[in-house]
Amino acid sequence: MAHGQAPGLSREAIASGLRALGLEAGSLVLVHSSLRSLGWVDGGAQTVIDALLEAVSPGGTVLVPTLTGTIPDGPEHPPVFDPRTTHCWTGTIPETFRRLPAARRSRHPTHSVAAIGPATDWLIAGHENGATPCAADSPYGRLAGAGGFILLLGVTYDSNTSLHMVEELAGVPYHLQDKPAPARVARADGAWEEIPTRLHLCRWERDFPRVEPLLLEAGGQRTGMVGEARSRLIDARAMRDLLVPLLQRDPFFLLTDAARAEYEQSSA
Repeated sequence: MAHGQAPGLSREAIASGLRALGLEAGSLVLVHSSLRSLGWVDGGAQTVIDALLEAVSPGGTVLVPTLTGTIPDGPEHPPVFDPRTTHCWTGTIPETFRRLPAARRSRHPTHSVAAIGPATDWLIAGHENGATPCAADSPYGRLAGAGGFILLLGVTYDSNTSLHMVEELAGVPYHLQDKPAPARVARADGAWEEIPTRLHLCRWERDFPRVEPLLLEAGGQRTGMVGEARSRLIDARAMRDLLVPLLQRDPFFLLTDAARAEYEQSSA
């Protein structure tokens, strides 16, 4: 620490903030994060990871999104994914997390997660074979079914990948590509296999933050500060149970008004 510089945020301080938000021993939590939002952290991303694991210990499991999908991905440009080496684009904390010896990563070619904790094997098993990236039997769907949490640590609902899970469960018409892509995915033994998989259609702009007031009203979110980061702890099951029926009534609820108008015009 430079002379005169204030001490950074410690593991203990972060863990205390996480517990005040509602995490406890045994919690399952999927963490979307911004390291920068927390302010200066002694030890950087590893300190945040240690604090997350401490906050849910004993018995809890921490997941992070290690997403790798790109806009061109599709039948003509199938993704190639090696869980051991393919970098994620979801930030410093997930990239640091996935490299830890204790972490295991699911094998979905665009929407993988990495996890540490006793529920890891159950959460990630077979993710690469799901009908859709965030299906009910994906880590995102299993987390919701098990009463787990989604933590937005210094980020907004725009980072909440599990909203794609509710889109998939509700069967919205704009979300998935028509044809599967022949993804190439590495196995643990180093061999490669081809896995046909339906991928997201990266076209229609979402307005995910419109979900927040609904969840607050329903009691499905707690909000607080962790360090300098405004953070949200979301009950994943409550979010699913609130939004799936809503999307079945209004499939375009999560689109921006402009995207809804454009979609409806293009489908007329």
